[in-house]
Amino acid sequence: MGLYTAIIAGVLVSASGGSRYSISGPTGAMTVIILSTVNIHGVEGLLLAGFLAGLFQILFGTMNLGKVVKYIPLPVISGFTSGIGVIILIGQLSNSFGLVLPAREHVWETVYDVFISLGMANTTAVLIFGGTIGLMLLLPGILSGYRYLNNVPASIVTLVISVIATYYFRLEVPIVGDIPGNIPQFHMLNFNLELMYAVLPAAFTIALLGSIESLLCAVVCDAMTNTKHDSKKELIGQGLTNILLPFFAGIPATAAIARSAVNIREGARTRMSGVIHALVLFAILLFFGPVARYIPKAYLAGILILVSVNMINIEEFRTTMRISKMDTFVLLATFALTVLTDLVFAIQAGMFLSIVLLFIRLTNIIDISSMENYDPSEGINATINSDPYLDENVAVYTINGPFFFGAMNVFEHKVDEQIKMSKKHIVIRMRYVPFIDTTGIERLKSFISLRKKMGQKVYLTSVQPSVMAVIDSDNDLTGMIREKDVLVFSRTQEALGFLKSVGKGGNGN
Repeated sequence: MGLYTAIIAGVLVSASGGSRYSISGPTGAMTVIILSTVNIHGVEGLLLAGFLAGLFQILFGTMNLGKVVKYIPLPVISGFTSGIGVIILIGQLSNSFGLVLPAREHVWETVYDVFISLGMANTTAVLIFGGTIGLMLLLPGILSGYRYLNNVPASIVTLVISVIATYYFRLEVPIVGDIPGNIPQFHMLNFNLELMYAVLPAAFTIALLGSIESLLCAVVCDAMTNTKHDSKKELIGQGLTNILLPFFAGIPATAAIARSAVNIREGARTRMSGVIHALVLFAILLFFGPVARYIPKAYLAGILILVSVNMINIEEFRTTMRISKMDTFVLLATFALTVLTDLVFAIQAGMFLSIVLLFIRLTNIIDISSMENYDPSEGINATINSDPYLDENVAVYTINGPFFFGAMNVFEHKVDEQIKMSKKHIVIRMRYVPFIDTTGIERLKSFISLRKKMGQKVYLTSVQPSVMAVIDSDNDLTGMIREKDVLVFSRTQEALGFLKSVGKGGNGN
């Protein structure tokens, strides 16, 4: 079922998806939910869940939900990508030493198993592993000197050598083994309403996990190739593929980061590389299974470990550590969680930390300053100082930064502490407030009400159109404006001119 999935998904997603380099098929990240679904609902339930997951993914793509991945910060992407590289590397340790060990859920268990089994290491497998890495590093330089060989991938040459050596010399090393030669047959799904309802939660989880992994794979590919993917097209392509796969006994598919990285490492240029990969798999299934069974796992370990090392971007770690301690914390946390937990949780935690740090930064950006701190002979201060009434009765404050819930603590401390209770008129300049949220509106209303009770009046000036639109949408605040509990002016100087007239005996209307 995994081979059928890799072949069908390889063709369909590469042809219709939104990422040029992503290779789709069965992945390790899907294993837990797939096994859980099979255990509870059987194979028919899994196939139906895969079909429904495809419908969910098309819905996600149609709603443009894939755009969210574009806002994932670089420390999260870098930590996640490097963590994937470490997982791939650790996962190939047993193959590189020629050990046959059971699969483990956690990387530390794999490391422990390999460590205690080193005494049983297969010397021949280690030599194949070392030879693969050596040839992969040396062959590109050697082949570049020959006109007709300079475009031949070093991995193909290494593959041929390792297979011939394993078969001809009957090397006692772990190999890929028997590959089935059956063509996938059409299989009608069991559209039972009761079963559909039962597998719906699993289908949604598969769709969510598959979408996240596919979009993250696309982001990783973009980072490796300096390209841009189409998230909407990628989700719809994945969805269409998952709708079709169950009819040919295929399990849910998603983009595979490890295989996509190999694709890029081997010089892929267009989406046809994914189609060719699927066609080669199909040819192996039909014709070359007897030969492909002799591929040494140590050879595959050498290829994947080279890929994993390239995925761990040490320079990005150094740059992040030099620039920001907070970003470094996010990067290292995402990296550690990717390696030690599961991929989805690592991304969720990394995004959560990034959002928290963003709020901290936005909160630190906001500043409330009194105009008394500036040159008394210029601008607003000159106007105030030239008029005794303004000088005695008017206090002007400027808010710099977003007026949102994260900034409330700053507002309460700085404004409430700075306001001189002797001043009857409080002017708040909002020229540098790019947006205001519901919490900001509520805090502003309570501030206006409190000043009214204390016999003071609030004036808002230079309000941005987007902020004014939010103010106008709140009935209570517009009521305050209508009742003249707070006055709004387009410019601060206009408000000061109005207050001058009040000082000269105007009625304040």
